[in-house]
Amino acid sequence: MPGRKRSKVFVKLAIGAVVLVGLGYLFAFSLTTSLSEPYTVEQARLGPWTLVIEPAGGPRAPLLSIQTGSELVSDLFRQLFQRAMESMNTPIAASIPIVLQAEFERGLAGGMTPDELLAAAREAGLESQSHVPRCLAHRRISEPGQTRQTYFVIVDSPSIVAFRAELAQRAQGPFDAAAVTPVMFVGASDAAFSRWLPIQATEGDCVSPIQISPR
Repeated sequence: MPGRKRSKVFVKLAIGAVVLVGLGYLFAFSLTTSLSEPYTVEQARLGPWTLVIEPAGGPRAPLLSIQTGSELVSDLFRQLFQRAMESMNTPIAASIPIVLQAEFERGLAGGMTPDELLAAAREAGLESQSHVPRCLAHRRISEPGQTRQTYFVIVDSPSIVAFRAELAQRAQGPFDAAAVTPVMFVGASDAAFSRWLPIQATEGDCVSPIQISPR
C-alpha cells in the first residue's frame, strides 16, 4: 500500500510538472507571437524632419542627428509596452543618429566644423527626404551582474546612407560609411542610449514589421 501511494503521488507530481511546462511554453509562444505582429505608424508622424547638432556627449553619442515629433516614438513605445509589459526608458526625441562624435573627431574634424557638417547635410536635402520605419528590432547583451536590452526601429533612408558615403569620400581620417545604420531608439533598459551606438543593423535584428497607416 505505501508503495502504491508513493506511486500515485509521483504521477500527480509528474502531471503537475508537465502542466507547468506546457503553460510556460504557451505563455512564451503567446508573447513571441504578440511581439512579432506588425506595429503601426501614422504617415503624419513621419515628418517634418529637422537636422540638429546634439549637445556634447561621449565618443559614441550622436553629433549630427535628424529628428521629428516625439509622438512617433511614444506611439511605438505604447504599442511595445502593451505587448511586452516591460518597464523601459524612452528617448526624449524621435531621433536618427547620422554622425557620431568619435566619427567626426577621427575622420572629419580636420576638414570641417560641426556647423559646416550641418550645412552639408542640409545641402544634401536630408530634411526634405523620406526616412521610413521598416521594422522594430531588438538587441540584448548579458554582462556581469546585469542584462541590457534595447528596442529600436531600423529606418529605410537612402539619403542618409548616401550622405555618409559622401562624407567618407571627403574624410581626412578613418570614416566607415557603413558603420552606422539609420536607426531610431524606442526603449532601453537604461537611459544611456548612446552605449548601443554604433549599430550595424540587419534583418536578423527585426522582431516585427512596421506598417505605415495613411491616417
